[in-house]
Amino acid sequence: MRWIQRLVPCMVLACGCALGDGDALPTQDEVLEPIAWTQGPPPLPDATIRGFRDYRGIVHLHSHHSHDACDGNPQPGGVPDEDCLQDLRDGLCSSRIDVAFLSDHPAHSQEASFEDLLLLRGEDDPILGSSGTAVANRMQCADGHSVLVLPGVESDSMMVLGLQDHLSTGYGGDKAAYQAARDEGAVAWIAHTEERNVDHLKTLGLHGVELYQLHANLDPGIREEFLGLGGLDYLGELTPFFFPDEDVIPPHGDLAPLGFIVPNEPSIRAVEELGQVQRIGISGGTDAHQNVFNVEAPDGERVDSYRRMMRWFTTRFRMQGPLTPETTRAALREGSTWIAFDGFGSPLGFDFLARSGDSTVEMGEEVRWSEDLGLEVTLPTLDPRSPRAATTPTITGRLYRAVKNRTLLHEWTGEALQWSVPGPGVYRVEVWITPRHLSPYLGDFVDDYIDRQVPWVYSGAIFVR
Repeated sequence: MRWIQRLVPCMVLACGCALGDGDALPTQDEVLEPIAWTQGPPPLPDATIRGFRDYRGIVHLHSHHSHDACDGNPQPGGVPDEDCLQDLRDGLCSSRIDVAFLSDHPAHSQEASFEDLLLLRGEDDPILGSSGTAVANRMQCADGHSVLVLPGVESDSMMVLGLQDHLSTGYGGDKAAYQAARDEGAVAWIAHTEERNVDHLKTLGLHGVELYQLHANLDPGIREEFLGLGGLDYLGELTPFFFPDEDVIPPHGDLAPLGFIVPNEPSIRAVEELGQVQRIGISGGTDAHQNVFNVEAPDGERVDSYRRMMRWFTTRFRMQGPLTPETTRAALREGSTWIAFDGFGSPLGFDFLARSGDSTVEMGEEVRWSEDLGLEVTLPTLDPRSPRAATTPTITGRLYRAVKNRTLLHEWTGEALQWSVPGPGVYRVEVWITPRHLSPYLGDFVDDYIDRQVPWVYSGAIFVR
């Protein structure tokens, strides 16, 4: 096809390849030539932020233990679809995911032994819990990277993450099931927050909720009923990425969120309302099944591949100490997470905290209001190893306060903000990006997308009482 012949020289640009984990970052001035598009983002640097390190996570992921994964046939003849599982594993590796919280549906996962849920294969290293049985998997990638994989279950009414065994009560989603999840060392979460009754959520003792859910942006029914949008009004925006005309250079399919991403407003309101009475963590719901559209995109990969969906955004875990099942579960419980839309470029250096005297309050924590309480925000910069042109994107911060209603306190560009806290409330930061650096990968559609402002970072909240 002519558009493939034209696309290849467009994407094979003079550049640098992604650097290794230990290599120094180039400066902005050293980024003179476009960087060829890469299957995954660059590795996160070892550098810490005030003693914390960020890790990439996928929260909400389905394997062959979900009845509707793998094009609806995850276990042909009762045997796992190993090709589909390999796609999942390859996606985790190429997307440089550090920790993956599986969330398989009960229909198949309850029938499997708990060890089977760990997806152990080849050279993987099982991680033993306090009882001496395997509770997690250190999945090994061919390039030496490893992914911490923890099992979990998503039913219609609950999501429980980081299980250490099958939940004793089942997954009915009532108060007893959530209490059992907490008692048995798992993390009490909810998926598809946009569909939930917030008053009911207040009764469950949740550790956190999905602030962003991919399917909420793509499912026609959810868009119409819960987001108040046209069910299929984004199809025209997606067509260039996946079904271009013969005589055009298409934009890269990994940038398709430029055509559909919108905030999940009901989920944001739920976090703000829940946050008035409790601490609540956040995650981004990838919800990958590899079961939506088994059609090859112009880049030669299926439209809904595991890798592509993991490339779009991740939940960042801000932690101290090593990456273990215990520390990652604790980060979710404590709200030490934020969401990064890595598909638009890897954000580096984001920080959001509160200070009062000598005390520091992190994302996910609560603090009593005082006159000297102040917020500090450092906007991220674009990792210079990310696929990019030499053009600089515009990065804008937005600081919000929610009490009964949400108020935009300040919008700014630049790297740092200090803001005196006016009183109690739920405080959040959003970072938006105008992705002018993505021009080499948008083909003949540069003018349609290059000046479109899209979300790049959603912070966890700070709860001021």
